[in-house]
Amino acid sequence: MKKPHLPHLPPIKDIHPIQALDARLSQRRKLRIVAVIDLVKAVTILAAGFGILKAHSTVLENGGRTLLRLLELDPTRGAAHAFLELMHGFDQNHGVLASVAGAYAALRLAEAYGLWFERNWARWLGLVSAGIYVPFEIVYLVKHPSAASVGVLAVNLAVLWLLWPRKKTLPLETPL
Repeated sequence: MKKPHLPHLPPIKDIHPIQALDARLSQRRKLRIVAVIDLVKAVTILAAGFGILKAHSTVLENGGRTLLRLLELDPTRGAAHAFLELMHGFDQNHGVLASVAGAYAALRLAEAYGLWFERNWARWLGLVSAGIYVPFEIVYLVKHPSAASVGVLAVNLAVLWLLWPRKKTLPLETPL
């Protein structure tokens, strides 16, 4: 029986584990993995938006106070106080926050669509939208290490790795 022709790849032991994984994942598969992640994010935020619509009148302000306590911020000063005022305002009108959640979910769905169909604009949108959170996630991880914070950071770093454009490698010797 004849062996099928496989492209020549260096032995796995000669390749860094990340390079080995990169060699096994096609560009299309990488984009589709991120598209599925964005779809999950969109569905999750939509569920949260619908939950906000049914929430009691002080749930957002109480949640904001809890968040500020976790971040060890004084709720009576500066941006923390303004954040609590914002949450109080959203408690009075849940529809605004639900609309923001809907807009965010629409952005995630658009990105997922673009990535699934290999649109370049979606790749850049994904790089920016995943990369913008990384510094905040690192600070949070340093202040409050937990499995959840490690997981969130790992997912965003994986998304950045999957979306990062790869340079085409040129052969070492180019024919004249």
